[in-house]
Amino acid sequence: MKIQLENWKVLKVNFSAKTDISKDENSFDLSTGHFFPEDEVKSFGVGFEIEIIDQNFDLFVHAIFMFSLDEEITEEFKLSNFPKINAPAIAFPYLRAYISNLTLQSGYSPIMLPSINFVKAAKDKEDS
Repeated sequence: MKIQLENWKVLKVNFSAKTDISKDENSFDLSTGHFFPEDEVKSFGVGFEIEIIDQNFDLFVHAIFMFSLDEEITEEFKLSNFPKINAPAIAFPYLRAYISNLTLQSGYSPIMLPSINFVKAAKDKEDS
């Protein structure tokens, strides 16, 4: 089975500069999910929502990444680790670079998001 990242889109960006330098701690929150479009039997998507609170700005990004397979998606595939672990791990570096470039091109120090252990994240999600 061949799997390929077909495309990705940022669906929403909310970037708000703070007028007063905040003394609050910086924070980073990441949510992921996956979906299987009913009208496309060989495609699935991974969604990300990222919220960053920085001293200088607040940033929210919602993006989706579409993957295609060379065969129809089975129930076994849907329940496998690929949609919840491997696909997010493939997609995340693109979003990480996007956010770094967005903050840099907006006149701020580039934000370098941390590496994410998607195996641990999936396990934590199952346990909760």
